[in-house]
Amino acid sequence: MQQRLRKYKRDPEHLPARKITSRSIEVISLIERYKFLPTSLVTALTGGNKRITARHLQSLYHNGFINRFAFPRVGNPGEFIYYLDDARSLALLINAGSDREKLDFEGVKRNKEKQYCEINLGHRIDDLQGRLMHLQHEVMISRFHTMLELACQQSKGKVELKDFRQGPQLWNRVEVSKLSYDAAGNWRELDQTETLPHRPDAFFTLHFPSEPAGRQNAHFFYEADRKHTSIKKHNRKLRAHFHYIVKQRRHEEDYNIKRVRAVLIETIDDDWADTLRSAAAHPVVSGTKPSPLFWFTTSRLFTQQEEITEDGRKRKIANFLLRPEIVFKKIWASPVDDTLYSLLD
Repeated sequence: MQQRLRKYKRDPEHLPARKITSRSIEVISLIERYKFLPTSLVTALTGGNKRITARHLQSLYHNGFINRFAFPRVGNPGEFIYYLDDARSLALLINAGSDREKLDFEGVKRNKEKQYCEINLGHRIDDLQGRLMHLQHEVMISRFHTMLELACQQSKGKVELKDFRQGPQLWNRVEVSKLSYDAAGNWRELDQTETLPHRPDAFFTLHFPSEPAGRQNAHFFYEADRKHTSIKKHNRKLRAHFHYIVKQRRHEEDYNIKRVRAVLIETIDDDWADTLRSAAAHPVVSGTKPSPLFWFTTSRLFTQQEEITEDGRKRKIANFLLRPEIVFKKIWASPVDDTLYSLLD
């Protein structure tokens, strides 16, 4: 009888021998692209038999090619979150034909230094609270990325996810006029300037093959908001987007695109989404008129669950897995009015 493998410590000597196969390479490649992937998203993206994918994840973890942790919670911890922290995994991808220049060696090195796997060691949890918040934010980005990819697959070629980028490669800065306001609350721009960071959480492009030339690509920035910042700081972030895109058109040079369709802001609950959307109408963001550049929605639409029957058993499954195409629906609202927008408009 096979000995039960430990959850949070590698145990390769008790692992059945298993070769590195094309499925193994596919799993490693997905984790490299997405940065942090829960088990459910790995199995959704790979397709095929879930048990076989789970065995590959188990083998790759215990042999040190991938690492994992689970978010602490009352009772049993949640599902495993996988990531790369060993350059040997990247070597496997290169041997399989991946372009070395496109692989995130720095990210893998950073993951190794951060030791995220120690989150599940009870004596370290208090020391790792900041990293825990970072990881929750990263998994939120991965969930959105997965919905885009799965929704495009379901579209039968009508829309394709042409590009998705995240992380430090997007970081920039933009110089804007300083603002001042009087006792009556009137805002005005000064001759002085200040520099704001422009650090979107992600940038992506949707491609529509059947559209006429010049209308085939729609470009978006994406922000994952977990309610950890003040409205003032959030509006400064939106102000940086507005000046970067509308006032200075920096995207034309930095991204080689003519137009950004929208800046998408997903936040964790309905009330906070409404608060941020209302606050985005403030003159500090875009002047006297609210900008239609910013689209807001709530994570609830993605995370709410529905009970289904699978293999004769009932279980609850979240919308982001059951109906990933919801990300394309008219669920996005701007500060201008109550019109709802779709990414496919």
